[in-house]
Amino acid sequence: MSDNEPARADDPPRGWFAALARLWIFCPVNAVPRGNPILATLAMCAAWLVLWIAIDRWESQPDPEFYANGIPLLAWYALATLGLAALLQWRSTPTPKFGPALVLAVGLIPILSLLVTVAAAYLGAHWFLGAGIVTALYVFLYLTRGLRAITGESQRAAALTGVVFILGFIWLTDAWNAVPDVWNPRDEEVAAADNAPAQSEQILFAQAGRIDQALSAIDRDGANKPEAFFLGFAGVGEEKVFAQEIGLASRVLGQRYGIAGRSLLLINDQRDLQGAPLATVSGLKYALRGVASRMHLDRDVLFLSISSHGSDDPAIAISNSQLPLEDSLTVEDLVTALSESGIKWRVIIISACYAGGFIEPLSDSRTIVITAAAADRTSFGCSNDRDLTYFGEAFYRDALPAAGSLRDAFEKAKAAIAARERREHDTPSRPQAYFGAEMQAKLASMSASDR
Repeated sequence: MSDNEPARADDPPRGWFAALARLWIFCPVNAVPRGNPILATLAMCAAWLVLWIAIDRWESQPDPEFYANGIPLLAWYALATLGLAALLQWRSTPTPKFGPALVLAVGLIPILSLLVTVAAAYLGAHWFLGAGIVTALYVFLYLTRGLRAITGESQRAAALTGVVFILGFIWLTDAWNAVPDVWNPRDEEVAAADNAPAQSEQILFAQAGRIDQALSAIDRDGANKPEAFFLGFAGVGEEKVFAQEIGLASRVLGQRYGIAGRSLLLINDQRDLQGAPLATVSGLKYALRGVASRMHLDRDVLFLSISSHGSDDPAIAISNSQLPLEDSLTVEDLVTALSESGIKWRVIIISACYAGGFIEPLSDSRTIVITAAAADRTSFGCSNDRDLTYFGEAFYRDALPAAGSLRDAFEKAKAAIAARERREHDTPSRPQAYFGAEMQAKLASMSASDR
């Protein structure tokens, strides 16, 4: 049946919208729909654009912010739709006009939008794969019936080619993260504590004594075997997520490696300026020297956990209320502090944007370095309305307690973070790690001796 062939008597022509509604629910359409296909296409494109903007805004709650940089990516989807229509026209025999083929292609947009937005947000990786298979079958049946309506012939080969094209498009879109987000969650800014300036001098003057007091509670148990020590560093006090993440890290690592009684936390938290020593550059250097004095440096292991914002220098952000602190811990600061402490066996876990830049300067055979993001990537979940960052949830909370090893925990967390970022259309953070061979062997021997 060509575009100009009269409709069958037993199935009078319908308008394009009515015909598509029937195709969506697999009802037969045995005649070429009437009306101008180009006008139908333009109307549907406008409707689907409004639908996408609404879904995107809904996903960016509770405080969405318009993001104009996402608009140009809509051209990628327009190009794919035109390409699909051209492919369907080329593979069909007899050949339909381009307008009807384009209507069929545009009619698929809401189905695929639901898959990559709503379904991806609420289905786990296993169920999402199943949803993808079901969607592929649905698209095949939709295209088969739609092409039959506009050509009068079965077009299974053309429909199958269309399915392969769509799967390839989805794969490329995911690989390039070409998602036209026009709304993003607004970063929450937290006001500094009002009473900080008046107390600044007193608080800063007291830090060495507070670290000494915390160190006085750390002691070895006298066992003639390697023991683990923990030092936590929460860099930004205006967002509680970092302090809470270091608290969790202390508990999880403490339980797994028997660190009880050998932990020191440096915490910036504007809600409590007195509860723990502050996380500062000088405080970290002082604390490392103090912890080292209580370790057998030739065999004991330090777990250093850092959680904060980061920059691509690379550096770890430091702030707490309005206290006049040095605003960053650079990679040179950390390398120098560890070197001066004399601590040889080290596991360093950095939950921050761009933290991968710390790996190479810190790497040696007696060191493991795990970071929440690559050197050129940001990590996610660093807002004041969260309890943990994405990395903290995936690594400390979900993976580490039951993992067979630190490497196993990292790989599980890395996979979970990647899946979450795909669902939420975030630029991949790509967590990184370096596992020194001697340090891996030491941790394995420590775990074996505990069993």
